Amino acid sequence: MSSVIERFLRYVKIDTQSNESIEKHPTTEKQLVLAKLLVEELKAIGLDDIHIDQYGIVTATLPANLEHDVPVMGLLAHMDTSGGMSGENVNPQMVENYDGGDIILDKESGTILSPREFPELRKYVGKTLITTDGKTLLGADDKAGVAEIMAMLEH
Repeated sequence: MSSVIERFLRYVKIDTQSNESIEKHPTTEKQLVLAKLLVEELKAIGLDDIHIDQYGIVTATLPANLEHDVPVMGLLAHMDTSGGMSGENVNPQMVENYDGGDIILDKESGTILSPREFPELRKYVGKTLITTDGKTLLGADDKAGVAEIMAMLEH
């Protein structure tokens, strides 16, 4: 069974950067790489009602495991990342037992993540954080959601 973190680290390395100047969906063919991987992973965890449409939207059904009727639930996350920063060669960093100070993302450029600028970081002292290396977009908002959904389906 893959953990959410293992999945997330695998997914962020796949370049799914969008191109906002293109009117079709997906806006780049590389976005289909992650979609096709998800289809294969869904098959591997035993789902069989899996579809990928012409827009790269992946859907799957996990049948209920109860004898009585229960409401249907939909879980949604998007796979594309912003066109504003590169999604190629993503190199995530793990900051274990975060101490509450500055996190150096890229020493060469002097890029840091600081609680002075982002005070909400102080809520995560003692936790493990996953950050970009400061050279690329991490794609955390969307790929974390995808990883959580996939891990839940596998569970």
